[in-house]
Amino acid sequence: MAEEDDDVVERIARLLPPWLSAVDAVNEVIAREAGIGPSDLSCLHEVIVDGPLPAGELARRLRLTTGAITHMIDRLTAAGLVQRVRDDTDRRRVLIEAVPKAREQMLARYGRLDTQTRATLASFTAAERAVIARFIEASLHDTQSLLDRTS
Repeated sequence: MAEEDDDVVERIARLLPPWLSAVDAVNEVIAREAGIGPSDLSCLHEVIVDGPLPAGELARRLRLTTGAITHMIDRLTAAGLVQRVRDDTDRRRVLIEAVPKAREQMLARYGRLDTQTRATLASFTAAERAVIARFIEASLHDTQSLLDRTS
C-alpha cells in the first residue's frame, strides 16, 4: 500500500509542472489578446478579483517596487483596463479598479477554461473535491511561504 501511495505522490509531483506551464501558456495567450504582458495580466487579475486595491497592496501582492507598480498601473490605464479612483472612506487614498469592460472581457476570455475546469471538478465526488481543494490550499500556502522566505 505504501508503494502505491508513493506512486500516486510521484505521479502528482510529475503532473504539476506541465499543468502549471499550460496555465501560464493560457495566461500568455489571454494577455496577448488583451494587448498587455503577462505581469500586467496578473495585476489586472488582482483588481478584478479583489479590487479596488491601493497601489501599495498591488505592489506587495505582485512583489514589485512602488516605481514598478506605478508604471504597470500607467500601462493598464493607458490600455483602458483600469482606472484610479478616490477611496470613499479616505479621500486622500487612491485605489486601482478594473473598468467594467475589462472585467467583462477577462471573464469572456477565461470562460472556456472556467467551464472546462468546472466540468472536470463535477466529475469528482464531493469528498474528492474537498481533498482537491485542501491540496490546492495547502500548496498555495506552502508556495507563498517559500516566496516569503526568499524575499
